[in-house]
Amino acid sequence: MIRLKLGLLIYFSCCNSINAQNNSVLSDSTVTIIGFNLDYGSLLKHTPSLRQIDDAYPSAITVDWSKLLLKKSAWDFCNCFPRIGVDLAYWNWDNPDVLGSGVLAMAYAEPYFRTQKRTNLFFRMGMGGAYLTQPYDEQTNPLNESYSTNLSFALMVGLGINYRLTDSWNLRFAAKYNHTSNGGIRTPNKGLNFPSLSVGVNKSLRPVEYPNYDKNGKRPPPDKKERITLAHFSGWSNAAVGDKDKFYVFGFMGKYSRWIGGRSALTGGTELIFDYSRREQIKLDEADANFFQAAALIGHEFWLGKVTFSQELGVYYYNDYRINDDIYQRYGLTYSFSEHIFAGFSLKAHRHVADFIDLRIGYTF
Repeated sequence: MIRLKLGLLIYFSCCNSINAQNNSVLSDSTVTIIGFNLDYGSLLKHTPSLRQIDDAYPSAITVDWSKLLLKKSAWDFCNCFPRIGVDLAYWNWDNPDVLGSGVLAMAYAEPYFRTQKRTNLFFRMGMGGAYLTQPYDEQTNPLNESYSTNLSFALMVGLGINYRLTDSWNLRFAAKYNHTSNGGIRTPNKGLNFPSLSVGVNKSLRPVEYPNYDKNGKRPPPDKKERITLAHFSGWSNAAVGDKDKFYVFGFMGKYSRWIGGRSALTGGTELIFDYSRREQIKLDEADANFFQAAALIGHEFWLGKVTFSQELGVYYYNDYRINDDIYQRYGLTYSFSEHIFAGFSLKAHRHVADFIDLRIGYTF
């Protein structure tokens, strides 16, 4: 799975915006829910170096606490009723000598659909942190290339069915995709990628009665249908070259965005990247090449007020010393402080492996 840590923040931003607009009625339009879940999954060996370890089938016990938002503003945003909360899970990776175990804590958002039916559908997105017990060590644990720090980031996406036994008790079945990594802080950092099946039970602290709101029609177009954006970004490379594992990265980005409907826009642009891990690799290889890279970007953006979530595909048109694939992905989240000034961060990745996370500041015309 591509590393989507930045992208998963989007729904939490939206739900917080909904809460801020209606604090005066919050107590009358939310329901507290507590839950208990069991997970069973399979650990993916997504790179050749991970195939040295045995097959593993991780399992987990999870408890969670959440609020179900039943306000009209929540319904207007997504034609659904979102549930937002936190969960705490203990994961056994089924390989104690190499992978150990982990405790994952996540904030999540979970919109419900078909709420007038006894069987509801939901989509779940979560992001948080993990404490992992058996990180890579060159001497004592050289096979664990999945993680090299005790603390890591964690994310999850999933789809499921919620069956209402009563107005207070629910059974849940879900299929999820889970991921942890340290975001390039230290290598090796191949990450833990593990799809899982989940079964659980939830109890609301008072009976749930879903309002019967009508679906919204098409959204009106924004006042400004086009954007031109310029930005500077800086970060640290997720690369180990020689005896070093931290390298500065900076660059510049420019793109054009065009609204196409709803909250969506299509984008096209370019970026210039100066990754000093590449310069170090070129020096070690005694190659006559430039470490500078330039790429064309195409993608999609969600426009959600002051928050913008972007997903882009990059193709290098200048890559003098080829180390990685010619195509990569970017996932970004920014916040506009005014009509023109914004800041945020972005993740650049080649398939399953993250290059770097950068902080960025920019100007929108």
